[in-house]
Amino acid sequence: MGDKAKNSELKGKISKNIKNLYLDPNNYRFVDDLNYENVNDEKLTDEKVQRRTRNFIEGPKRERIRDLIDSFKSNGYLKVDVIQLRDLGDNHFLVIEGNRRVAALKCLQEDFNNGLSIGKLDPQVFSSVPSEINDEKDGLDHLIIMGLKHISGNKKWAAINQAQLIYDYLTKYWSDKKEYQAKEIELCNSLGISKSKLRNSQRAYHLINSYKESDYGDQFVSNMYSIFEEVMKRPVFRNWLDWDDDTYISQNKVNEQRLFSWLSTSDAVGEDEEEGEEDHISGPIITKAFEVRDLADFIANEKMLVTMEKWHSIGRAMLENGTDNRLSIDKSIEAVVENIRTIRRYADVLEEEDLAQLEVAEKELGVMIPRRMISELSSNGVNVCFSVGKIKHYSKLQVERFKKISGLQIDNLRRINIFAGPNNSGKTTILEAVYLLCHQNDISALLDLAKCRNRNRGITSQYLYSLLDQGFSIKGEFNDCPVSAVIVRYQDHQVEKHDDYITSIQADGLIEDKAAKMKLHLYGKNPPEREYESIQHICKAIYSSPYYYRPEELYQLYAKAIEAKSNGKMIFEQVLEFIRRVDPSIKNIFLIEENGVKSFRVDSDRFMDKNMELSSYGEGLVRIFELGLGMSNCKNGILLIDEFETAIHYSLLVEFTRVIQELANEFNVQVFITTHSKECIDAFVKNEYGNNEISAYLVDSTEEKAMIKNITGEDLEFLVDSISFDLRGGW
Repeated sequence: MGDKAKNSELKGKISKNIKNLYLDPNNYRFVDDLNYENVNDEKLTDEKVQRRTRNFIEGPKRERIRDLIDSFKSNGYLKVDVIQLRDLGDNHFLVIEGNRRVAALKCLQEDFNNGLSIGKLDPQVFSSVPSEINDEKDGLDHLIIMGLKHISGNKKWAAINQAQLIYDYLTKYWSDKKEYQAKEIELCNSLGISKSKLRNSQRAYHLINSYKESDYGDQFVSNMYSIFEEVMKRPVFRNWLDWDDDTYISQNKVNEQRLFSWLSTSDAVGEDEEEGEEDHISGPIITKAFEVRDLADFIANEKMLVTMEKWHSIGRAMLENGTDNRLSIDKSIEAVVENIRTIRRYADVLEEEDLAQLEVAEKELGVMIPRRMISELSSNGVNVCFSVGKIKHYSKLQVERFKKISGLQIDNLRRINIFAGPNNSGKTTILEAVYLLCHQNDISALLDLAKCRNRNRGITSQYLYSLLDQGFSIKGEFNDCPVSAVIVRYQDHQVEKHDDYITSIQADGLIEDKAAKMKLHLYGKNPPEREYESIQHICKAIYSSPYYYRPEELYQLYAKAIEAKSNGKMIFEQVLEFIRRVDPSIKNIFLIEENGVKSFRVDSDRFMDKNMELSSYGEGLVRIFELGLGMSNCKNGILLIDEFETAIHYSLLVEFTRVIQELANEFNVQVFITTHSKECIDAFVKNEYGNNEISAYLVDSTEEKAMIKNITGEDLEFLVDSISFDLRGGW
């Protein structure tokens, strides 16, 4: 090939066989990973290096490139962005930009070679990938290309990766300050970002480099970047550190080391400890970016800093040094509460003018209270993937990570699944895991469970934050399809942050190859913000707890039950038939509304002069009524019942367990039950109804691991009858 033709190829668009394209092991997307190692040019094409790089890019079971695989299979290969390459010689080319796309194509090529479907993707693309060779005149063009895509473009990297790319581009010019500043402007213009964003990222990155060189450097992890970024964007911290923007160095090394100690776990001897005693371990004082904002309020107050260090708490420093304000607030709140009680006592004589003033007061209180509560996250436009036909439900589950359970495999699931075990063994956690898996990427399900655990009190962003310390990962097989749900908590550097930004939550749902994603951004005072394109549920799922009475939800279930039919009969009438087997005197249960207040009334032969409220019949009948409505409203779905026997008299258990099994068959519902009661377990196997549809489990979780043992309904019946076997006692 002549020089002219070769130069034309270097500058123009070409096509290359995918086998000649090598993924970039030094890609900025994962250079902050703990397992990352810098790879020199000689080893770029090494088979082990390429295999490790693919694992980085693809993630577990290809989840990090699932969106591209789905897109290629649905739409084919769209030549929107040409793959950028660097010529390594010998017909080998390094991917500069487009590593995820190339990784996705390599995966689909393997699927194609193994006889699997690749949808609308033309297999010809594997031998002719649209590409462009970058000649890298000064060795930095590829950084601009990546920056356009991943800093100012639509596929942004994490902020620390963006900061490192900018650092790598500018560091070459560090020795000449004028040239450095000129390159700053050039880079801002090229990427379309502001100088303030660029410089603050570099302040944070240089401070991180100083941290890495300190005694605490081995403790740095990439999610700490948001803390350093928060520190450096506040002038009060830069003043306190005596920060020099010409050198990007802190001149006050004492304060710098002090700051680093607040971010780190350290071995320290307390002032009041005797000589010779062992050091104790102190965790970091600052672990989240929003805590930096509180610290900024008193970073120049040495007295408060000493208090913070003494008690290892920002809150304690603020409390002890703001005692007068705290007492004033306490007294004011007490006065408000007492005055409200007084007004309530005279509510009948309030006039229009009084009510108008109370409305003003309500708005003032509303500014402080409701906005910090997460009341509802409505789920409009939900796609329920399995709702019609003969659904086969879950056959197995795997709780990979949720609360204190990890690596728990649950096999042999049947229509009725009973989980027994001691308190705090993880039974309820299993039910919650199933509920979240059913709801896929719908974060409102997490809120439902938070309300249940918090006894329906207000849920704050901070409370929701605390529930997701480790996130969760749950998998299973539903109707013979692999399904999974993963949720993680992270700091989103792309969100338009308010000062009270706390964290973000991302939920990913997957049904076979159908993925859905949702993000939720949490704030201390402002309402949460959601981002999603669609919401998918595996099936209908209802969670019932004896500690969580939800009248509004019960009214909705009732409204659906009186309107719908199954096999030609009103669903609600079928529920009533089962309830009459428990209490034959009941003729009907209906909903009334008086003066804006709703309540269920019971028409019964026991009370001839009036219809009594359902609640007057006791918690047992209310629970039976709730479960009956729940069963009828999750046809083809899942009903989760925590502490099944609570509020139900033991004498009713045999009849009621049979009712549950009959309803489950009638509406094709899979039931998951937790119980503490041997009588409840025995009732299921003694009610003479379908023990071949029962699977029972003993759950026992410790801090180290979760354990589970399974026994079929047939074997359980034999053991209960022959030796009065107690599932809870193990075997």
